[in-house]
Amino acid sequence: MKTGKSWYIKGLDLLWRFFKIGICLVILWTISEVFLFSRYKIPSESMEPTLLSGDYIIVNKMYMGARIFDIVASVEREPSRFRRIWGYSKLKPGDIVVFNDPYPRTRDSIEFDVRKYFVKRCWGIPGDSLTIEKGFYQNKRLLLADIPDKVINKQDSLHYVFYKGERKVRGLSIKAFPKRTFLGWTIINYGPLYIPRKDDILLLNEKHFLLYRNLIEWETRKRLVWSNGAAYLDGRELVSYCFEKSYYFVGGDNVFNSVDSRYWGLVPEEFIAGKVAFIWNSINPMNNKVRWNRLGRVR
Repeated sequence: MKTGKSWYIKGLDLLWRFFKIGICLVILWTISEVFLFSRYKIPSESMEPTLLSGDYIIVNKMYMGARIFDIVASVEREPSRFRRIWGYSKLKPGDIVVFNDPYPRTRDSIEFDVRKYFVKRCWGIPGDSLTIEKGFYQNKRLLLADIPDKVINKQDSLHYVFYKGERKVRGLSIKAFPKRTFLGWTIINYGPLYIPRKDDILLLNEKHFLLYRNLIEWETRKRLVWSNGAAYLDGRELVSYCFEKSYYFVGGDNVFNSVDSRYWGLVPEEFIAGKVAFIWNSINPMNNKVRWNRLGRVR
């Protein structure tokens, strides 16, 4: 009897130890996912040739600092306050980032939905003035040496199509945000677009109204309208506006097949989850085989 009881107690003790180890692993995994690194799968062709459909990436959340927010409110698309803990670097033009889709339901208003993510390259940071000239991104802060040749080649192909080829691609819309004819902006010739940073003050003329209306309405939770040559915020005339947040311009490397800032505008800093660190796995969707040559860093 003593021997049987001894084995019984030892068995329970072993199970209890495994349970505690399991709890510790879950806690460590949760901390890692929230504050350190997260995993994502690339579902589309928008970042080809840098990232392919079927790539699995690791996102470094420590780079800019991990975000803390109300997950329940975010799932229900309700306003939520964000805090970003300390990060060891700032986002730079050329970095590849994962961020929440700013327009999960409509292009007319910004919403935060924790369930919907995009991955794109950052082409402009707060304080930059960005243009697209004949299909090529132009930013004084961005050196061509910072962008891989294969990405520049994609832009070169877009340039060739519209200036030496048929001038159109089936399924490709060249109409760019904010899609007003008097601006004449397209994904081939775009801007210059100033990217606001926190505490920037801009006059609200008609052009700025069109470019920044969604941002101002998202920050203030009030309606901004243009009437009789002036901007009105919640019924009060607004001559200038001081931005409370910073913003970024992002674009897919596959300029022929990417829905990005060219079409819907800027991304609030709070929406950026982190910088893509490397590809940890890659499965070819055509044959379900591992693409071993894809594993490693991305650029």
